[in-house]
Amino acid sequence: MICKHWHCICILYLTLQAYLETERKRWVLEWPGQVVLCVSQMFWTSEVHEGLKDYYDTLQLQLNDIVELVRGKLSKQTRTTLGALVTIDVHARDILMEMIENGVQSETDFQWLAQLRYYWEFENVRVCIINCNVKYAYEYLGNSPRLVITPLTDRCYRTLV
Repeated sequence: MICKHWHCICILYLTLQAYLETERKRWVLEWPGQVVLCVSQMFWTSEVHEGLKDYYDTLQLQLNDIVELVRGKLSKQTRTTLGALVTIDVHARDILMEMIENGVQSETDFQWLAQLRYYWEFENVRVCIINCNVKYAYEYLGNSPRLVITPLTDRCYRTLV
């Protein structure tokens, strides 16, 4: 069990490093779906911390790149991963716009704290929402399509965590 856990951490770390060195639309094709979704969420979290307004345009460009990939020839597994990523990216973009419109400027604003956020801390992934901070469990949920993320979905995340 420990060996599998360390293997997951190593893959995630390598994926993190590759994200920094590779164009995103190429990066999403080179790594397993689970880590693409996790690492993408971690970078969304860190980029929002760095600046809300400047990041919105970047998010829109990233989303356009993924949509362009989805329109091309892909394996079934890759298409499923990218479909899930589009759902998450659209939600991330919409949440960011909502925070900009509501004047969120601080990491301590409730509207930001109420989001599901992923961080790389102490050589591991941490998932945070409100004042809860839990270790990412590396559970494999399968590579499956995602439903749209709604305010009710977000509320369920907050309640469950």
